[in-house]
Amino acid sequence: MKLSNMTAFLSLLIFILLVAIEARDLVGVERVELPNPASMVTAYWQKMLPHSPMPTAILELLNPPTDVNQGVHGNGYDQVYGNGYDGGYINGYSHSYGNGYSNGYFHKANLHFLEDALKPGSIITPYITGIATRAPFLRRDIADSIPMSTKNFADILAMFSPISLVMADGIQSALDTCEHHRPIKGEERACAMSIESVVEFAMSVLGTRDLRAFSPDIPPEGIMPGNMYKVVAVRAVAGLRGDTVTCHTMRFPFAVFYCHAINPTRVYAVVLESEEDGSGSGSGTPEKMEALAVCHLDTSRFDPKTPLFVEHNLRPGDASVCHFVSRDSVIWAPVAAVITHGDEQVSIAE
Repeated sequence: MKLSNMTAFLSLLIFILLVAIEARDLVGVERVELPNPASMVTAYWQKMLPHSPMPTAILELLNPPTDVNQGVHGNGYDQVYGNGYDGGYINGYSHSYGNGYSNGYFHKANLHFLEDALKPGSIITPYITGIATRAPFLRRDIADSIPMSTKNFADILAMFSPISLVMADGIQSALDTCEHHRPIKGEERACAMSIESVVEFAMSVLGTRDLRAFSPDIPPEGIMPGNMYKVVAVRAVAGLRGDTVTCHTMRFPFAVFYCHAINPTRVYAVVLESEEDGSGSGSGTPEKMEALAVCHLDTSRFDPKTPLFVEHNLRPGDASVCHFVSRDSVIWAPVAAVITHGDEQVSIAE
């Protein structure tokens, strides 16, 4: 680790320890219990989304660990996203669209590719992150009472104590993202802290209550770089040029989604087969899996220094830019735009 990085890490560690001590001594801050209202979430889903099976990314939050600090190690987020999505993926979008945020996400190798890379038979080395956390949903009234502001950081630590340093770092990053993120022109975004707020945001952006939700079928730990996969099959999931909403979980003691829409997009379900001796990577990764790829069609505001553009001698707006979504992401699309399984193979647009 570079000296500058080590210094920054130690400074952050000292800061979190000091805040944790302060949080321990706070008077009048009530600790929040973490219920698991699985039946409430399921009933709400069935009522509001009768045409959409519940995707894996939501199902996995219905039976979370009892310790809020579990499930936040070893999923690749620290290597890719720094302090979480907000340190790279979320602010990386903004930087690539040119408003000066962190350059983390769009400047990582293997994360982005051109749309024609998804043609069956192509060999790719995907980088897909795993589960950030398996925190439970809170009832909406409880979630809405949490003071989601960086100035209330110590209060939140006290509410969910005991908190690990990794989780405390995630809380700080999520609060900063929700409070300070500047959307690009045309982007719609929200930090959704309950299943109701997630669904309502998607319905509001897409202009319909009739939605389908999708999440990828990949290993919980994701796919780290270096392993080669063949694109076996590709099918369009949601229209050839339409609007979608993507929600990503953030590291927090309860389920918090960062939801945003940068449209127009094309969404593909991509069957990947490992090329590593025909038996996976040897680390438990299945030989075949179905990932979800989102292609952003308007790249005119992307950073011209994005590695994908530099590598292919392209300028912003010359081509669409695609990326796979993480294991715990949910993609929303209007039912009317969803392409049925009768059209399994599709032609990738030029």
